Amino acid sequence: MSAAITGDTKYIQICENKRIAQLFGKGGNWKAEYDNTLYKVYDWDGNLAGYLFPDYGDIEPKEREDEIIDELNKTHEEAQEATLLLPMVKLNLLDNHEGMDIDYVISSLEANAGRADVWKKWLHDNARSFKIVGAAVHTAREDRNMLSIALGIVAPFKLGEKEVREFLSPLLNKLHEDGLL
Repeated sequence: MSAAITGDTKYIQICENKRIAQLFGKGGNWKAEYDNTLYKVYDWDGNLAGYLFPDYGDIEPKEREDEIIDELNKTHEEAQEATLLLPMVKLNLLDNHEGMDIDYVISSLEANAGRADVWKKWLHDNARSFKIVGAAVHTAREDRNMLSIALGIVAPFKLGEKEVREFLSPLLNKLHEDGLL
């Protein structure tokens, strides 16, 4: 996404840092942090890169669900599938209280449509090798200008911060190498 199009200086700086990291071989040192049934995924600079939601199946009894899920993570049990939520596009068009230049709006929409097409092609080319069985786009809860993509992954993996990091690293590295993270 072009810096001239987004206008978001923090986002631009993150993108520039990631491009520099790509040029000098930095990257791939992801971190997974367990937090209340899900894992927050961070890049090597400590920036939040996404969320992993393991599918824990049917937990009984329901009143002890959180406690049981915490224990499954502590004992590094195996999960069979999960959803990985990642940023897809940053619109910078909503909730703008001042008028926007129509050329800016068109350019932003075109750039974001282009990025969505890159995601679509990436999924077509890579879904099978990373066991991605589906994808859906959502408006991010924290930022209505951000669209997130939820990747459904069906592959067994161990729970635990180190294990989740190891499980996700090949996928995250490929997304990073291809400019999507």
